[in-house]
Amino acid sequence: MRLAPVSVSLARPRSLLRAATNTLVALSFLATVALPVAYATDPSADPAAEAADAVGSADPARIPAQIQPLQDALAQLSSDSLFSSASVSVQVVDVENGQQVYQWGDDKALVPASTMKLLTAATALRTLGPAWTFPTWVMTPGKIDDEGVLDGSLYIKGQGDPTMVTERMYRMIMDLRLQGIKEIKGDVVFDEGYFADSTLIPGWDSADDLADGPTYFAPLGALSVNYNVAAIVVRPGATSGALAHADFESPTPAVVLENKLTTGSKSSRKWVKVERKVDETGKITTFTLTGNVPLEAEADTFYKTLSDPLGNYIGVFSGILKQQGIKVRGRLVAGSTPSTARVLVTERSQPLVNILADMNKHSNNFIAEQVVRTVGAERYGLPGTTAKGTQAIGEYLTQIGVDKADYTLVNGSGLSRGVSLKPSVLADVLVDMWNNPSVGPEFLTTLSVGGRDGTLRSRFREESMVGRVRGKTGTLNGVHCLSGYVRSQDDHVYAFAFLVNGIDGALSRARHAHDLLVGALAGTGGNVVDSDEGAGTQ
Repeated sequence: MRLAPVSVSLARPRSLLRAATNTLVALSFLATVALPVAYATDPSADPAAEAADAVGSADPARIPAQIQPLQDALAQLSSDSLFSSASVSVQVVDVENGQQVYQWGDDKALVPASTMKLLTAATALRTLGPAWTFPTWVMTPGKIDDEGVLDGSLYIKGQGDPTMVTERMYRMIMDLRLQGIKEIKGDVVFDEGYFADSTLIPGWDSADDLADGPTYFAPLGALSVNYNVAAIVVRPGATSGALAHADFESPTPAVVLENKLTTGSKSSRKWVKVERKVDETGKITTFTLTGNVPLEAEADTFYKTLSDPLGNYIGVFSGILKQQGIKVRGRLVAGSTPSTARVLVTERSQPLVNILADMNKHSNNFIAEQVVRTVGAERYGLPGTTAKGTQAIGEYLTQIGVDKADYTLVNGSGLSRGVSLKPSVLADVLVDMWNNPSVGPEFLTTLSVGGRDGTLRSRFREESMVGRVRGKTGTLNGVHCLSGYVRSQDDHVYAFAFLVNGIDGALSRARHAHDLLVGALAGTGGNVVDSDEGAGTQ
C-alpha cells in the first residue's frame, strides 16, 4: 500500500510550521483492467446518436457495461446552456492506448488555469526524479578556531527550495552551532544566483494583485522562506475599547506593521482590513490594519505577500542567528559564493513528489513557479528562469508527440490568460504518466482525490464516487477547468480534460457540467457543490 502525504494548505504558512503527517491512499484506483476500444464522436453531431453508432460498430466484448448511462449523460451534458454560452473543449481518452472516447469543441485550445500544473509536475518528475530534494548550503572558505570564531565570511547558497520555513531555518542554524561557530568575523553573504528572473510570476499583471499582494501571487526567489508571505496574528486587547493586538509571526526589517485595530464588545462584529503598501525602494512592505476585534475572540491570522523575498530571508536568518547567540562582526549582504568555500551544513527539502503533492492538491502557484525555474536550471544550466523551465516542458511535450501549435506556455502555474492548451495536450500528458512505470505512480499521488483531499475534497462525496476521481482543478475569473482520471464501476479508467472559458455568471455552472461528465464516466451521478472556489487560480 502506497503512503501519500497529507498536504497542508499553502495559503496558510503558519500551519506549515508544524510537522507533516501521512495518510494511506487506497491502491484500488491503480488496480484496473484493460480499457475498452475508444469511441470517437463528431462534436458537431448529437452525442447520444454518435455513442449509439459507436456501440453498433464496436466489438460487443469490448463495450463497457456503462455505455448506455454514459451516452445518456453526455446527451444531457451537451444540452446544457453552458455549451452554447461559453467556450467549451472536452477530451476523454482510454488511458492504455490514448484513443479518443469522447470529444467536444473540436479540441480547441483554451486557457487551462491551474490544470497547467499537470504539465509542470510531469516534466519535473521526468527531469528531476521523484526523490529530488532542494538543497540549501551553508558554506565558508574560512577556518574555525578553538574559541568558535570563524575567520572569514559565511555563505548561504539557495537552490530555490519552495518549502523553507522558519522551523527548518532554526535547524539549519542549530547545525551551524554544532560546527562550533559562535562568532563570524566576516560577512554573512546570501547567494541567490541559482535563479535569474523577475520575482513576479510572468504572465500576470493584475494591478489589483500587484497592490494587494494575495497569497496566490507570491514573489519568487532562490532564497525564499515562509512562501514569501507575511503572517499577521490578530487578537483582542484586555478590555473593550483598548487597542487590539497584531503581530508578525516572523518579524523582520522587511515588514512594518501599523496597527489601528480596536477591541470591541463581546457581541460586536469582527472585521479586519489589511492594507499593503510597498516603499519606493521595493524593499519594505508596510501593512496597515484597521477594524474591530470582539473581546475574547479567538486569535486569527491574515496573510499577505512580501515585496522583497531576499530581504525577508536575510531578516529571518539574522534574527535566528541572534537568538542562538552567534555574533556577526561584518554585514548581511547579497553576493556570490567563492569556489574555495566548503560546505558546513546542508539543509534539504522533502522529496519532490511530496512537494508536487502540495502543489497539485492545493494548487500552490509559488511552488509551481519555483519548480519550473529549477527544472530550467537543471536541464539547461544556470541560472534558472521561467523561460528555460517552459522550454523544458515544451521539449517533454514534443517527446510524447504533441505539436507545438497545440499550446502556448507562459509560466508553470497557469496564473495567466496567455497560457493556452488543447484538452488533448492534457490528455496526452495524463496517458503518458499513467503508462510511465518510473514516475507515473508518483504523479498519481500528487493529484487531489475526489471526496477525500485537496481541491476535490468537497466534491464527489457520494459513497459510490469517493476515491474514483483523481484530478486537478483550474480556476480564474470566467474560467473553470478540471482534468484527471476516472475509474468506472467496472474498473475501466479514463483520462479527461474539460476546459471552460468565458463563463458568464457563477462558476458552479461549469462545475455542474464537470460533475456530469465525471459521473457518467464513473457509471454513477456526480455530486454537485454549488459554492465557488477562491480567488486566483486553482
